[in-house]
Amino acid sequence: MLRISKSEGNDSIVSWLPAPYPHTSSNRFKVHNVSEFVSNILPLFFSNQTKFKSFQRQLNLWGFLRIQNGPEKGAYYHKYFLQDSPDLCRLLTR
Repeated sequence: MLRISKSEGNDSIVSWLPAPYPHTSSNRFKVHNVSEFVSNILPLFFSNQTKFKSFQRQLNLWGFLRIQNGPEKGAYYHKYFLQDSPDLCRLLTR
């Protein structure tokens, strides 16, 4: 979803955030525009999801954590969800 969103110019809707440390891969993403995300991104990648709250619940079930404060407030992260290592997604558990 994030790779395709970037290649299609939708990174103003949802995107990876910069990596927290030099020479590391980002493990954080943020939905920048919820209404555009719900109408344009969710139907393409999550056919069963029609509401942002449902998407958030799924993230919680998969172990994603939400950043609560600071400039990245509202972003989600997971130690096995890395921008440059999609193979690690196999380690995500529900």
